Amino acid sequence: MARDEVKPRVPRGWASAGPFDYDVAVGRLASILLVGLAACASSVPRTVPRVVDGHVEDGPLVAPYAYEWFIEGEMQAAKGRHGEAAMAFESATATPAGDVVLITRLAEEYEMSGAARRADRALSLARRYYPSSPRVALAEGRILRNRGEIEEALAAFSRASRLAPTWGAPAVATAETLVARGHPKRASAVLFEFLRMAPEEQSRGAREALVRLAHRTGDPETLARALRFEPGSTDASRAQKAGELALAAGRPALAVRMLEGALDTDRNVELWLRALVQSGDHERAARFLASPEAARFSPVEDRASSLVALDENARALELLAAAERSPRVQYARGRALLHRGEYIQAAATLAEVPLGSAPFEASRMALAECSLAQGRSGAAAEALSVTPHASLAVRRKLARIYIEEGELRAGLRLFDPKQPSERAALASVFEYAGHFDEAAAYYASVRVTTSSPPRLRARASAEQLASRGLYPSAIAVLEHWTSAAPDDLYSRVRLVELLERERRLDEAVARGRQTLAVIDEPRLRAHLAELLETAGDR
Repeated sequence: MARDEVKPRVPRGWASAGPFDYDVAVGRLASILLVGLAACASSVPRTVPRVVDGHVEDGPLVAPYAYEWFIEGEMQAAKGRHGEAAMAFESATATPAGDVVLITRLAEEYEMSGAARRADRALSLARRYYPSSPRVALAEGRILRNRGEIEEALAAFSRASRLAPTWGAPAVATAETLVARGHPKRASAVLFEFLRMAPEEQSRGAREALVRLAHRTGDPETLARALRFEPGSTDASRAQKAGELALAAGRPALAVRMLEGALDTDRNVELWLRALVQSGDHERAARFLASPEAARFSPVEDRASSLVALDENARALELLAAAERSPRVQYARGRALLHRGEYIQAAATLAEVPLGSAPFEASRMALAECSLAQGRSGAAAEALSVTPHASLAVRRKLARIYIEEGELRAGLRLFDPKQPSERAALASVFEYAGHFDEAAAYYASVRVTTSSPPRLRARASAEQLASRGLYPSAIAVLEHWTSAAPDDLYSRVRLVELLERERRLDEAVARGRQTLAVIDEPRLRAHLAELLETAGDR
């Protein structure tokens, strides 16, 4: 069937009297349009204020019947049902209101539904009776763009801009076309030029298009400039959004520069410190955390924990020495001592955190780390045994201690495999114990949700695909995940195993050797070495 012969389905309730002849209907429509438009050309239609694209403008009075069909057409177009949208606009234009908005939308939907000749006829009618309307030029540009005639489309958009200099739609259409052609800088220049001269009430579409373009290209500086045109925008809010984009784009030094002049909110301070750390300027971050200025944004124990994360244990202890004694302060002090290697003093400090306080569970976990660092696994298990076992984190830690002592069954008894939330924990326990087939089976049985951690979603999805024999799909999932999280060594080893199963041996060996160089965990290292040996034998 030719492009112009595509006939949209007739909406329910239209063909109430016999079969529907689409060509006859189009012919009648053309007659109705010509009569209506001729009537409008020979007389002054009644004009009223109305809202179009969110703005009030004067235009011909549209009958309720036509308005209802116009809304129906826009709803169908938003769903991608352009044939049904065109038919709805036909009904809207059946009343002789002579509305350029209805006619140009009809032309556009004809084009989107594949009826190019009908689009041309409708557009020709619009040009004939509204030669100076910017909406006609805009519709013409969109139709030409859809046909791949880019230069002609840009010329039409330029003509629409000249006819209505303060209307944002032509500038947005021009920018979208330039972006599609791979010219984002030219697109942003067009939008900025429009925003500089447009009234605020006409600039919303262009502002939103510029913000979308900044996010798409990962350009924080363009985003910050675009946000200056936002009503009510503040320096702090602009810096926050631009800093977030810079961090997401992997440009922490730029994030530091954009945030450091707007440290007025807790969120901006948090982003600025993260940017400093990611850019390698640990010293500057540590100086700020230890300074009195930082006290305005976070409590002393949180700042001390951040210093410990930066390996600034001495500064953390110095900061905590002047703090009022509390369970949270004691826990922070114990963590700093633990990271400093002063295990006995750290254990004594952590033991002072009282049962029932907020940091009690975390303090028991840290106390167990102190005991393990001294080779006292029994003391570590005892420290965890007084903690309520409802916590998965505590049970995972205790299970690992049991595994190190050769008591896998005792570790497994800490979890209920009938509970969906605990199957993932069992999978990780089997993985740590070196039982990789059992781990894969448990991962395959996990039901993940949107709130599940990304690692769990990736592993569960991959194992579910692998369990059905869809190894290439499972490999694709793990390749995507491990490229984003290279520190997930268990997933990287599982990827090598699946590549070997698919006989992609060269790739398996290359990935396996890269992974082997960074694995310290003995059971996982032995498993990978065995896989590489098997791949080499093949």
